Amino acid sequence: MFTWCRFPFWPIRPIFGIQVLWGVLAIVGVIFSLIMLIDCLKRPTSKFYNPLTKEGEYDKLIWAVAIVLSFSFYFVGAIVYFVVIKRAKPEKKE
Repeated sequence: MFTWCRFPFWPIRPIFGIQVLWGVLAIVGVIFSLIMLIDCLKRPTSKFYNPLTKEGEYDKLIWAVAIVLSFSFYFVGAIVYFVVIKRAKPEKKE
């Protein structure tokens, strides 16, 4: 009968859809990755600790490449860098 007048009058879908949420998350991810990349490049080589390499000669380069390559893959490199390097507790030297 009244096909032009649907109830309720307010749109069923929200005004801001899921695309806006994904866009905001993408922008936050890029900003987070850039902050982690800057931290990686400014951090001295002695602050990178890897029990396999001990010396840490190429660790800064490897982390920087991992962060840059992960820009297109859900920012995994920046998240792993944050957990492993940035939040890691330094070992006590006796």
